[in-house]
Amino acid sequence: MKTVKKLLPFLCISAVFAVFILSAVKDMYSEKTEYGFACGSEVKVTVFGVKGGEEKAKSAIAEINRLDSNVLSDTLKTSAVFKLNENGEYTDNNGELVSYINECTDLISKCGKMTLLSKPISDIWNISGGGRIPSEKELAETVKKADMKNLSVSGNKITLGGDAKLSFGAFGKGTVCEKGIDTLKSGGAKGGIVTVGGTVGVFGKCGKSDKVAVGVRDPFGNAGEYFAAVEVSDCYLSTSGDYEKFFEKDGKRYCHIFDAETAIPADSDITSVTVITNGGTLSDFLSTALFILGEDGLDLAKELGAEFIIVKKDKSVIISKQLEKQFSLVNDEFSVSAV
Repeated sequence: MKTVKKLLPFLCISAVFAVFILSAVKDMYSEKTEYGFACGSEVKVTVFGVKGGEEKAKSAIAEINRLDSNVLSDTLKTSAVFKLNENGEYTDNNGELVSYINECTDLISKCGKMTLLSKPISDIWNISGGGRIPSEKELAETVKKADMKNLSVSGNKITLGGDAKLSFGAFGKGTVCEKGIDTLKSGGAKGGIVTVGGTVGVFGKCGKSDKVAVGVRDPFGNAGEYFAAVEVSDCYLSTSGDYEKFFEKDGKRYCHIFDAETAIPADSDITSVTVITNGGTLSDFLSTALFILGEDGLDLAKELGAEFIIVKKDKSVIISKQLEKQFSLVNDEFSVSAV
């Protein structure tokens, strides 16, 4: 494990991102960067090693926007998910939504505290609108609505029962990030970095370096501050934390990450989780799952081949052993152990 005071100069820093790209060196073609917005977050796409990089980046953002607005969003009326929630059923003629539902359902089967039907939970807590604490009766009713038994897929027909509403909140950023990376690859880019909120995808040769240094946000600091960095290549990183969206009442913080078995915000000694995997949807799922499960989720992470960085409220940090040589602590207020 490395401990350093300074890193290479920033390629970029954005206050809304939970992870930050810290270093990349230009190659024979200057890198091209474009910005967008999807899944309620800023999107940043940087392309390396190909002429016309600006257009490649724009194409990736366009595909990310298409997937969000036409398929995954639960707030945009143009999306398949919105129509499913409004009507209780939806026929997915091209099978795109069905494929994402099936992928996420497979992952959720490994963590009973998560659900694709989380919208009723987020609605009753209204964290984005200032927050409220639901009654015990509301919580019990909402747990029933969030039960995955209320979601069925038969061929291309998707059906919701029990007043359920679908949301890709715990998966969407990772899914569209993966789509952005796939678009860059198919467009001939030699390397690229796609950032969607707290999820980053990295592939190929990003400049002259085979690795990219990614900063992990300090959950106790201001937006744009990081406490550590990790060198990565050809992977996805997702971060979930209780500092992103929350409200406080009577000295207690209620965050936007919910336990589906109780419909209550996750509450433990953990304040943020970063995972590194080979898939965007998987990384988004696991960062949320580990935040809810805490250290009980480490076996799940290892089972799915993920590396992890878990930050506790006492500023102690747990990382997977495989990350020791890639991990750099840049804030001495934190202590690190590897498992």
